[in-house]
Amino acid sequence: MAMSVPQSTKLLVATDLDATLLDHQTYRYDAALPAIDRLRAHHCPIIFNSSKTQAEQTVLRKELSIEDPFILENGAAVVIPPGCLGHADDAAEPEMNVFGLPYAKLVDVLARLRERHGFAFRGFSDLTAEELAELTGLSIEGAIAAKQRSGTEPLYWEDSEAAYQTLVDELADLGLQTTQGGRFRHVMGNTDKGSALKWLVERYQKTFPDVQWTVVALGDSPNDLPMLRVADIGVLIPNPHRVPFDVTGVARLLRPQQPGPEGWAEAMQNIIQHHL
Repeated sequence: MAMSVPQSTKLLVATDLDATLLDHQTYRYDAALPAIDRLRAHHCPIIFNSSKTQAEQTVLRKELSIEDPFILENGAAVVIPPGCLGHADDAAEPEMNVFGLPYAKLVDVLARLRERHGFAFRGFSDLTAEELAELTGLSIEGAIAAKQRSGTEPLYWEDSEAAYQTLVDELADLGLQTTQGGRFRHVMGNTDKGSALKWLVERYQKTFPDVQWTVVALGDSPNDLPMLRVADIGVLIPNPHRVPFDVTGVARLLRPQQPGPEGWAEAMQNIIQHHL
């Protein structure tokens, strides 16, 4: 009789960045470092799944010495670094898997709709690095990185909600969609953080068939809901700066008391204690 192969159990942690792993005001992550260190000690991947660009995430990944795959711009693309998930160690570039619409095409569509309807908004393509830095609190270098986009356009909406609904309807007719982030409304193709995470989890399962993965997803905004729904454990980080929203369809939902990296650490230390 065939013997079953024993499985090791690991956490696969997918996390939003702004107002989740990073403080809403300072962009610091210090409170989360002990939990990050514990995850790394157990060789559990930490997957950034953010509205941020490849350039922005690369800076933070280097700071935290995280070398795992990551998800860009609300699910527009998954990046597999060299040496990860079958991508060659000596590859010159990371493996890029793009699910969204090309950025230049998105910008062109939005410009035409703005001209037709007179919408009042500013996209990242409309802003200089200096203007974006002033609007977000990012450094000039951070703003430059934020403008290097692959498949989504964040909008700083300055019009009515009725006008926004008109934009949503127009975009839907073109096979495009919007989602609400922490500060901006993001326009993208038919993708989201959940579908990209599901694709990446399947890649992990195929690469490591003897590992039983428990998927954890942490976020604070409506655009994080799709990845919380894909996860075995969803963590909703409180954010006093956002409007409350309904959270449904999450298999197991944790709600830490503290916002930002303090809440991230609170939830992850609890999960690590019970699952590793």
